[in-house]
Amino acid sequence: MSPRAAWRLEALGFAEVYDYVLGKADWLAAGLPTEGSGTDEPRAIDVVEKALTCTVETPVSHIPDGDPVVVVTDGDIVQGTVGPGIRRAGAATAESVMDPGPVTVRADESLEPLVRRMREKHVSHILVTTAGGRLLGVVRSVTHSSPDA
Repeated sequence: MSPRAAWRLEALGFAEVYDYVLGKADWLAAGLPTEGSGTDEPRAIDVVEKALTCTVETPVSHIPDGDPVVVVTDGDIVQGTVGPGIRRAGAATAESVMDPGPVTVRADESLEPLVRRMREKHVSHILVTTAGGRLLGVVRSVTHSSPDA
């Protein structure tokens, strides 16, 4: 919204007005709330779950075994993932054993086609990030079903 429109809304009494320079597509991709028509279709952000995380400096011996762990920076920017069973490296860090650059989707990704693609590719989970790479969570295909499944 332009600064002029933001000023006008404030003048009309709206308390929380933002001049979001990046635009609607970025707003949606960041998983920020929406209202109005066209917001009924389920999106990735609607079913996102908290992901296990660690930093690049985390010793492998401190990474919990089981689900994949997302390697992030202090600002939650995704760097890679550490899969189950990799904990054998002892004193190595997460950075030394991670798979760099995992596949991610944006928060506004339509859920039905996303789950369908995950099933077709035999992918059990996919990371949801902002356009800037900040981790929002994970979508797990085993817990969410597509209407045509």
